[in-house]
Amino acid sequence: MALASLTNWRTWRQQLQYNGQRRLLVLAGTQEWAIEQAHHLMPHSGSCQLWLGEQAPATHSKALATNKFKNALGQEYDSLIFNAFSGLHPDALGATAGTLKAGGVMLLLCPPLAQWPDYADPDLTRYVAQAEQALALDSRFLRRFIRELQHNKQVIIWHQGQPFPALPALLQPLNSPQGCSQQAWQPVRDTKGCLNRQQRHALANILHCARTRTHMVLTADRGRGKSSLLGLAAQRLLQSGLTVLLSASNQDAPAQAFKHCASPLRFMAPDALLSEQPTADILLIDEAAAIPVPMLVTLAQRYCCIFASTEHGYEGTGLGFQLKFQPKLNELSPHWRKVHLHTPARWSPQDSLEPLIFNLLALNAEPQSPRGLTKSGLKTQWISRATLLDNDALLQQLFGLLTLAHYQTRPSDLRHLLDAPNLLLAVTFQGNLPIAVALLCAEGPLSAALSQGVWRGQRRPRGHLLPQSLAFHGGLATATQYSYYRIMRIVVHPHSQQQGLGSQLLAWLQQHLPQKTHCDFIGTSFGASPSLLTFWQNNGFKALRLGQSRDGVSGLHAIMMLWPCSASAQQILFDWQGQFSANLQAYRQGIWPRALTPIYQQLSLAPATYSAQQDRLIAHDFAFFHRDLLCDQPALLRFIKRQPWPNKLTINQQNILTALLTPGANPSQVATHYGLSGYKTAISQSRNIMQHFFKAPSEP
Repeated sequence: MALASLTNWRTWRQQLQYNGQRRLLVLAGTQEWAIEQAHHLMPHSGSCQLWLGEQAPATHSKALATNKFKNALGQEYDSLIFNAFSGLHPDALGATAGTLKAGGVMLLLCPPLAQWPDYADPDLTRYVAQAEQALALDSRFLRRFIRELQHNKQVIIWHQGQPFPALPALLQPLNSPQGCSQQAWQPVRDTKGCLNRQQRHALANILHCARTRTHMVLTADRGRGKSSLLGLAAQRLLQSGLTVLLSASNQDAPAQAFKHCASPLRFMAPDALLSEQPTADILLIDEAAAIPVPMLVTLAQRYCCIFASTEHGYEGTGLGFQLKFQPKLNELSPHWRKVHLHTPARWSPQDSLEPLIFNLLALNAEPQSPRGLTKSGLKTQWISRATLLDNDALLQQLFGLLTLAHYQTRPSDLRHLLDAPNLLLAVTFQGNLPIAVALLCAEGPLSAALSQGVWRGQRRPRGHLLPQSLAFHGGLATATQYSYYRIMRIVVHPHSQQQGLGSQLLAWLQQHLPQKTHCDFIGTSFGASPSLLTFWQNNGFKALRLGQSRDGVSGLHAIMMLWPCSASAQQILFDWQGQFSANLQAYRQGIWPRALTPIYQQLSLAPATYSAQQDRLIAHDFAFFHRDLLCDQPALLRFIKRQPWPNKLTINQQNILTALLTPGANPSQVATHYGLSGYKTAISQSRNIMQHFFKAPSEP
């Protein structure tokens, strides 16, 4: 890099700092060239710099693998190097961009732009069942990403083999009108430690809620000072004599809270709070969306809580904090308060990086509201991903609709929508306005070798949720031999709901999908609430699996349901339903979660039937391989009741096995009762005991 260019770069960065803005610089070429230029542009000389991805210098103090980006949340950096050769992970890009301070530059290291969509991006492996499938993908997400980069005049793109690009003129700060001498953008804290009016308002609300013991939720995009406000509030509350605790998913997340609290502030992880239950007047929770919803609810029942979080889905629970937790908080404490921060604290309001990231990841995608509903003007049709690439307005509206459909939506779902193979998109339009959408993915059949590996618990490939889970968890040995289209999401615009449009869209799928794909089943998997169960059963879907444990975010038990697309599928579905009913009956006679009783009573079940041969196969492959005890308990119990006890088994072994095979029994509790060392030992014991019922591993 020429000395003159480097001098101009340094001067320009000083001006960037002066203006309180941030920028993106794309280094497009070979990885070796991009890394070399990154070293020239951003020498690591004591500055607070984050390197995300592989090939970080050995001397780099803060380097993270791309999938470890959550460890950077709550931190602040002067510069950020994102090595996209390690994979363009949308969640990592969106989250870490918010950690970059005013004057900071994000360097994006990537292949030549014309070649990038065909690059074997490691991140693509997250969207395919087998890694080799990613090699054949042409990334629509990257094509759109590149297009938006090239259209944005504030993005600097340096192509290998070309001179260093001209640096864009910087926008003047809001406090520097034309004709006036320019003033530096400088965040100045007032006597309370706040940077702007919104922060003062939020701090006052935190203090008021703490003193009146009222729950509060503080939300904002990154860079608004949420963590800092928690620290400022903690200082004031501690000085007033209150006992304050701080919690987050990891101790590094609330770094800014510690920085802005001069008094000792005790940190406790959420699980430690639940187990130890320390006394506290106020509990401050940073990055709350990274904590499972049931855990947040329990904490809110025990403490007066101030929750701080983003709502864009970077954290582990996606939109669960907004769509699942806040309604539960409303039930628990109807008078809770919510404050949202709009004004940036880490950079100027004229910053161009944040709106760029929002556009690249469709973070502000929202569906347009329909005006009245006339069913005569509705039409449903298949929409290809190529159409979405060419029509960004339609992409934004559909992604906005899909975001409303599921609490675990995150930026990576945009890439999944555009890049994942074997997806179908059915959309209902009112005129040209999409008002309902269903997203489906193809699953199964699996090869004979893979099917056996899945059945025995030896293989767990990505994707293929229905055939894998129905075989391994549901004990349906032939489930992997059939083809499915799983409805991943189905949503109707909130202004058009309760008018039968969801059922109308399902009926359209039931008519048109078999013609388009010749699949065996249409399926779904969701958190079993009474209203959703009613919806799916009313549309002809039959339940085949009901999870025994609650989902970590929704707090609901997962249920899987199928609709047959052919006469042969209808016949095997009836057989599967009989086995499901028999297993449910066994669980009902064992240890049954109370929360499942309303769901059980609402289920439309076939008569209970089971195959002794199938039970024997399950028992054999549990004994000699890695099938799951909790899922197989009903079949194992039926099997041993039909067999005499093997002579070699002691009374104690018989008692241990009987206890472990009680449907719903907890192996850890059984282990404690019989003096075993723990869960794994109990499982191992059950396999060893079950092996006595068979002559050899090859003789089921």
